[in-house]
Amino acid sequence: MTMRSILAAGAAAALLAGCAKPTPPAPLTLESTKRVEATVTAVQKDKRLVSLRGADGRSVTVEAGPSVRNFDQIKVGDRVVASYVEAIGFALAPPSDPGNVSDAGLVAGRAAPGERPGGAIGRFARTTVVIDSVDPKTNTVTFTGQDGMPRAIPVMTPEGRAFASKLRRGDRVEVTYEEAVAISVEPGAK
Repeated sequence: MTMRSILAAGAAAALLAGCAKPTPPAPLTLESTKRVEATVTAVQKDKRLVSLRGADGRSVTVEAGPSVRNFDQIKVGDRVVASYVEAIGFALAPPSDPGNVSDAGLVAGRAAPGERPGGAIGRFARTTVVIDSVDPKTNTVTFTGQDGMPRAIPVMTPEGRAFASKLRRGDRVEVTYEEAVAISVEPGAK
């Protein structure tokens, strides 16, 4: 094989590689958790009011409605812990997927009788969107949802930008969103 043949073969391989569709993005999940603690500084049982002081020294008084089970267990010095979790996932829908996935729900729970006061609530949503465009200069993805409405969103994280950079017009992306809040009352230090 001559040098000219080797160069021609290399150029042909490079040309074919450039025409191939880029590797699709791997599924991506972004999650964040925030946790806040406060100390109970006063309890007005007759009015179901609890005064709390946060780590920053700020105070607030909240009313615990009748759905707060085991309210009588709350005492001065207890810690109230609130956690918020948010997660969003993206995955390229397979070509065989009809693209009409849409689901949503709400879940809630509270402490059983006799347990420490606490509760949680969460929601989730899942849908498939069609990519209209990706603008790497402004880090914006434009898509059409199942309701037919076009939307544009900024892509804020480096992982999200890497995912978006592999999307093409017409790609269908399954989007899953979940969030939950949990609040618990824990005994204070003895």
